[in-house]
Amino acid sequence: MNSKYGTYFLLILAGGIYSLSYPSELGDGWFPLLFVSLPFFLWKLEAAAHLRQSLLYILCFNLGLNLVGYYWIPQTLQEFGDLPVAVSLVLGLSFSFILQPHWWLYALWKKLRPEVDWGSQGGILVTAFVMTMLERYVPQQFPSYVGSPWLHLSPYLGLAPVMGVAVFSFFTYWVCLEAVAQIRRKELRAQVWVAFLAFAVVNALLPLGEMKLAKTLPVRLVQANIGNFLKVASEKGDYNSYEAIKQKYQRLSETGNGFEPKLVIWPETAHSDTFSGAQSVLDPIFPSILSKFDTELLIGGYDQDPTKSVHDVVETIFNSSILISDGRVKTAYHKNILIPFGETLPFGPFNRQIISIVPAVSLFARGQGTPLMETKDGLRFVTPICYEILESNYMRSLLNQWKDNHFIVNHTNDSWYGDTAEPHQHLFLSKWRALEFALPIIRSTNTGISSVIFPDGSESRRLGVGETAVLDVNVPLGPGHNTVYQLYGAYPLLALFVLLLLATLVQEKLRKPA
Repeated sequence: MNSKYGTYFLLILAGGIYSLSYPSELGDGWFPLLFVSLPFFLWKLEAAAHLRQSLLYILCFNLGLNLVGYYWIPQTLQEFGDLPVAVSLVLGLSFSFILQPHWWLYALWKKLRPEVDWGSQGGILVTAFVMTMLERYVPQQFPSYVGSPWLHLSPYLGLAPVMGVAVFSFFTYWVCLEAVAQIRRKELRAQVWVAFLAFAVVNALLPLGEMKLAKTLPVRLVQANIGNFLKVASEKGDYNSYEAIKQKYQRLSETGNGFEPKLVIWPETAHSDTFSGAQSVLDPIFPSILSKFDTELLIGGYDQDPTKSVHDVVETIFNSSILISDGRVKTAYHKNILIPFGETLPFGPFNRQIISIVPAVSLFARGQGTPLMETKDGLRFVTPICYEILESNYMRSLLNQWKDNHFIVNHTNDSWYGDTAEPHQHLFLSKWRALEFALPIIRSTNTGISSVIFPDGSESRRLGVGETAVLDVNVPLGPGHNTVYQLYGAYPLLALFVLLLLATLVQEKLRKPA
């Protein structure tokens, strides 16, 4: 086989192996595979002779990641957009260009960076930090980080609330780049491995603790498992579909089993009818549920700008989290980060024509900021919707608007992905926000997986994919103070990087002959 094409094949294979460190059809993921696949990719990327070669290597790696890790994309496009199989497959393959967009910028940086010894200890530290910052700040369609597979080691991730998942990405890049450089140069740099061992030991010696049960909130999660055909028909105005869904949610919400919830939660876009903020006239089912348990309702639904015509549904309706209390809509959060080609389109005045061709694509209005979400007992929380919870930077800004939060609620509808690995991947990546902010995450989904994630990475009992049931949990509340990571973001990691770089530069200078 031609060596060039052999390299391309191995890079595709490396991308596939890398994806297996996350949940997949083959299991929950194998952490060691991260340190098998990534060094090979970085070795070839750093050895690339020119920009074109770097871009081809990145494309091959992303193709392997796409084919194995995101194999469910074509199926989703086919169901979500009602597209032909061939078109869905081609579009699915095209996602290889956007799954890991930070690598394209890294290739450009690699071409433009100054001519110094980037294989030196100092050069590798800088490279690892650049990779980490690009990964952190370049928007991703499905946000994930090289450090994410470290979650398999929870609760032994004590630095997560201090520096977030980014510090695990940084050490992963650093040690992988060093492994490649040391093999190439046939030089053992023992201090790097000592530092890596110290990093692992510190995390192990400061395990994330279980939440104390001093104060809890009785919560009921309603997983109605509504199929897409019924859901879409209801949203298009079919009365029978609307009534069937509504009655199912009411029946599950009012389940009598001795549990007395103070908060009943429905998943993303669970209610088909459209609210209009504080002016909303509530359906009778809501007062019925509220009065049965003296509870509050937090539901995923649609909220329309009251200044717009009810007949104009293009970019006037928000994908929302709606808090219903004391017989009225108390607060509504509008989703800020919309999914391209699922909830929004980038084509401006042509958007209306496109949705007439692909009607399954919604054109939501984009929310701005967040209102204060607070229960009657004064418990504060935020309600990121779907993939918003995967954006670590966004979650920081969301939590820091009000501070002193007690929990997080994540409304999600993964029904479009079917019984694939996506719900497991989504859940896996969501767990990092619980670790970073030391807050429980109440994850409410339409078709599963619904559960409560605790700050040590553990979970309550789950409602699995395709299960119809309620999950009653006494959720332990957060401490009411903020983690170091929430307060300072990337600054603690920056400080660590500067200290490591200074120590390395001093050591390299001392080693040089006089």
